[in-house]
Amino acid sequence: MLYPLKFRPHLRFYPYGGYRIARMFAKEDIPTDRTVAESWEISACPGSEGIIKNGPLAGLNLQEAVDKFQADLVGETVWQQYGNYFPLLIKFLDCAKDLPPQVHPDDEYAAKVNLPYRGKTEAWYVLAAEEGASLWCGSKPGLTVEEFRTLIERGDTFAPMKKVPSKVGATYFIPGGHLHAIGAGNFIVEVQQNSDAIFAWDWLDWDFDEERRKSDIEHSLQAAVIQDGDPEDIAPITLEKGKNLHEYLCACRYFTMERLSLKEPWAEGGDPRRFTALIPVAGQGQLKYDGGAEQVKAGESLLLPAKMGAWTLEPEGDLVLIRALVPVDLREDIIQPLRAAGINDERIISLGGYGIQNDLRGLI
Repeated sequence: MLYPLKFRPHLRFYPYGGYRIARMFAKEDIPTDRTVAESWEISACPGSEGIIKNGPLAGLNLQEAVDKFQADLVGETVWQQYGNYFPLLIKFLDCAKDLPPQVHPDDEYAAKVNLPYRGKTEAWYVLAAEEGASLWCGSKPGLTVEEFRTLIERGDTFAPMKKVPSKVGATYFIPGGHLHAIGAGNFIVEVQQNSDAIFAWDWLDWDFDEERRKSDIEHSLQAAVIQDGDPEDIAPITLEKGKNLHEYLCACRYFTMERLSLKEPWAEGGDPRRFTALIPVAGQGQLKYDGGAEQVKAGESLLLPAKMGAWTLEPEGDLVLIRALVPVDLREDIIQPLRAAGINDERIISLGGYGIQNDLRGLI
């Protein structure tokens, strides 16, 4: 029988890292004697897989578990759509320094240039931010490809993007092709497509040779989706369910993000069509299911297999989690329940971000 899976995360020691991943959550899997930039909490990215650390499957990596259990783990609909490609990647990012200004390709461009990955659409949930911390999200108003190249050539590499202040508890949607960077002082929960595709037009002090740097500039110019709009955070849509809050944070064809703020038990019937990813960010509790219970605590992500069946979260005090799902149908998952709750269509559409990459607008 499948059960809630916990992982020893894959770690990335990029130059921008700090010490907060270990300190904020007292995570036993994170070293405290060196900086850590990223903890890949739920990952089947090739060569960077998380290792199951609990129960009978302990020692298997996530990709091995997907290959073994197939639709029982990822869900019938997810398996039909993606096969043994696990579609999501969940991370913590501790940004003690600015990240390089960058762009991730969309699926089309990744295939066009024969990358070993799919495209990379992602969303950031700001868990903590130092005073004055900033984010760069999207192209600055009126940017053209020609100006983009000129700014790069003269070394003004952050100027092509719009700079916005970080807001703790806010969500920022970054579709493939979106110019972006995370500024120093941010601690981020990131939900994204399972991909490590990245082009940076300025790798800052990272150890990349001149050939890679030049190549990335050209790819950045070609992969960029430049559009005017308001790349601010997405205002959540909040539904009250008893003493609990169920908040919709963002939605696209690849994933949906929600925040569950629990003061009393939260029960789910289970969904054999897809898995559930839970990222607890504050508090603790118990996750009970047919066959046992697992401790839930901030900083320790869980993957709930599709065929696990019904489950209940029982908070011990206040418990806050981010939930990530692969959409079965955005109409069924997002539009219909929010309309039924009395939310108007423009607010629903806003969950998909601005501009041409909004996947909800064409469905309403």
